Amino acid sequence: MPSPISDSFPPSARSWLAVARDGSPEQRRELAANLTAIYREPLVRYLNAFGARLDVEDVVQDLCARVLDPAFLDAWQRSERPFRLWLRTAARFELMNRIRAERRRAGAPDDALQELVESDNAQAAFDRAYAASLIRTASDAAQRALDAQGRSHEWTLFIEHFVHGKPYAECAPPLGIPVDAARHAAARVRGLVLDALRGVLSAEHVAEADVERELVALLSHLEP
Repeated sequence: MPSPISDSFPPSARSWLAVARDGSPEQRRELAANLTAIYREPLVRYLNAFGARLDVEDVVQDLCARVLDPAFLDAWQRSERPFRLWLRTAARFELMNRIRAERRRAGAPDDALQELVESDNAQAAFDRAYAASLIRTASDAAQRALDAQGRSHEWTLFIEHFVHGKPYAECAPPLGIPVDAARHAAARVRGLVLDALRGVLSAEHVAEADVERELVALLSHLEP
């Protein structure tokens, strides 16, 4: 079963590059919006952890504007790294270059700043925000897919049971779902969300054999 995210979010790195090179303006805008929706907030949280006296929002905005540059995507593919790690490294170097430029303008020597060291706090801030962003995006994709199929009541059931903790006997009947069918319906929605999560990880260049491990690791960042 294809990921419900695939219609609006190309499910492979090759598709991203194809859209960047030859896609219509609408396809390019849509891909840029989808990529920005996932990666913008994690990158902002990540750069804020360095404590630089610069507008990190501006750094991230400029970086997100480059995600459809074919040369940028080509360099990522050659790196053979997951896209989020490639972006994270690019963001750190961009921040470092801007700090150096600011110091040069202030008359400080070029060697006044060594390479920014990535702390555990910065990595954790990124990972937690990325996990939340990815789940939000996957959930939105699953909800849109169900809406298009006229099954939005199944999404409501999923939220009522898994998020609000209501038993099926309480939340299913008002939605017109038989109690004995509710568990299957909720499991189907859960499967759509997991498919969307796997789709994005696969598009990121996470090896197929590593997708499940990466998914478990990401979800662990959301635990209290």
